Amino acid sequence: MRGMKSGKNGIAVLLLMFSVLPLQAQQIKADVTIMLERLPLEKQEKLRDLADELEAYISDHDWTGEHLEEPIPVTLQLILIDQSASYQSRYQASFLISNNSDLQYGDKYWRFAYQEGDPLIHDENNYNSFLGFLDYYVYLVLAWEYDKMGEYMGDPYYEKARLISNQARFNSQFSYGWQDRSEEIEYYISADNKPFRKSKDLYFLGLSYVGEVDTTAQRYCGQAIELLDEILTENPNHESALKFLQAHHLECIDLFDRNRRIMEILMRLDSDHAETYRKYIK
Repeated sequence: MRGMKSGKNGIAVLLLMFSVLPLQAQQIKADVTIMLERLPLEKQEKLRDLADELEAYISDHDWTGEHLEEPIPVTLQLILIDQSASYQSRYQASFLISNNSDLQYGDKYWRFAYQEGDPLIHDENNYNSFLGFLDYYVYLVLAWEYDKMGEYMGDPYYEKARLISNQARFNSQFSYGWQDRSEEIEYYISADNKPFRKSKDLYFLGLSYVGEVDTTAQRYCGQAIELLDEILTENPNHESALKFLQAHHLECIDLFDRNRRIMEILMRLDSDHAETYRKYIK
């Protein structure tokens, strides 16, 4: 992982770090909002603490077994609609998850069973229509973030999401939407998506050198922009690449305000901010 020290001094630093770290380091800081207004009043009352319980479920779990200097912020929004049967409490939900920066997933096809007061327990071996869906998207966020730390370092978390999608497709009651999610995850781990994942790694490798006196930051970030240019030339509707550029356009301006060639590429690729880039082209 980027930033790891080497040599005897590095080992001493690592030993000191591990001696003062908590046994279970937080990797995610979740902020959950659940809109209950469409539910019967009785259900609203029973679920009024669910958002807090989900925040704890996500934030307190050890997802990676690794220490992150800063937990990844994850915001979730749920809108619930009651679809209960006489024998089971069921819900339909619109779902949105983001990292508050350059990633957002939306899903309107979530169906699940949840009995008010059921304990929220992680179980990777048994698919749960409520918690399994949440785990799937948390792993997608983790994969996205770990790809920024090193080339294809998100692979283990994409594979965990893939395992959940495979389990869910064979759930006879709640398989709705999982065919699309399975196709989604297969694309994320495919060779076709590797250039975009590599561009993210190059970009954040460059950001790790910001503040140095040389041009290493601009060199790596420039390579990332050139790779994004190739990706969007081949597929102008590559949604992830477009949103990535849009989310980081201010950083790019700070990095390349004296590089006319890169600024012209950015102006062409990120049309939403073309006028902003134009102001900085010398």
